[in-house]
Amino acid sequence: MDRFTRFRTLLLREWMQHRTGWLVLMALPSLVMLGLGLLDREAVQIGSVDAGELQTLPLVLQALVWTVATLALAGLLVALTLLAQLPGLARRDQQDRSIEFWRSLPVSHVQGVGATVLMHLLLLPAAALLAGLVGAQLVVLVTVVLHHGPLAWLQLPWGLLLPSYGLGALRLVLGLLLGVLWLSPLLLLTMAASAWLKRWAVPVVSAASLLGVYWLDARLPVPLVGPAFRRIGTEALYALVAPDLFDGPNRLAQSGLADAVAGLPMALLQDTGRVLAGAATPAFGLALAGGVLGFALLVLRRQRAV
Repeated sequence: MDRFTRFRTLLLREWMQHRTGWLVLMALPSLVMLGLGLLDREAVQIGSVDAGELQTLPLVLQALVWTVATLALAGLLVALTLLAQLPGLARRDQQDRSIEFWRSLPVSHVQGVGATVLMHLLLLPAAALLAGLVGAQLVVLVTVVLHHGPLAWLQLPWGLLLPSYGLGALRLVLGLLLGVLWLSPLLLLTMAASAWLKRWAVPVVSAASLLGVYWLDARLPVPLVGPAFRRIGTEALYALVAPDLFDGPNRLAQSGLADAVAGLPMALLQDTGRVLAGAATPAFGLALAGGVLGFALLVLRRQRAV
């Protein structure tokens, strides 16, 4: 069995062990939005425009609003799931004693930790977000047909929307990758703290962060901890979200809607270039170094597990 096959087996193990929860997570945003679509009576706010009831908006804007809203809910649920799940994953094999079984197999500790990190920080979240993107189209179909009839759905400018959705899916996966890499120092060091300190991990990490922001920064010539947290958070958020589509020259609004939709693929490409440029900085390299340190501590803890 070569290394790739062993690593794929470890990924399959993660999927088999957690598939039920993630399948629910993949379906839940679309089901929630579908329910809201069937009960669409509330006013919505899009940027600075008071849109009134959603069903009164232009059809193409309705489709985009439902898509973005479904993706936003999917992203929120994924983030909450990761925050709740990651500390436990760091010490799962030690708690259930399966570490003894895995150590008896020809699998390196790097592969064991890498499969867990890759599956839960990238592959499963990406699958959940893409499922939200696909499910949003079911929401669009049902709500548009319900309020405007089947012909209205067929009259949507699919020649413009489908390329935008395709590029949007690629931008979504790229943004998730870059967002996770920006956040890797916080995520992986917290996991490492959980692996080493167990139940004390969250209090210790929280206390260390607060001391760094409010005590250490006040005694340094130039604050470091607080600005580092803000930079990581801002870059990760901008990687995950395309803010120019909501507040900028390419934002979607009722005025000039046709031009905005036609220019959406180019706007997505420009936004992709912007987030890639943000990654070509020393700050991104430092973030990666912090993530590598957290990963190394996880591997070291696994090596020393009894």
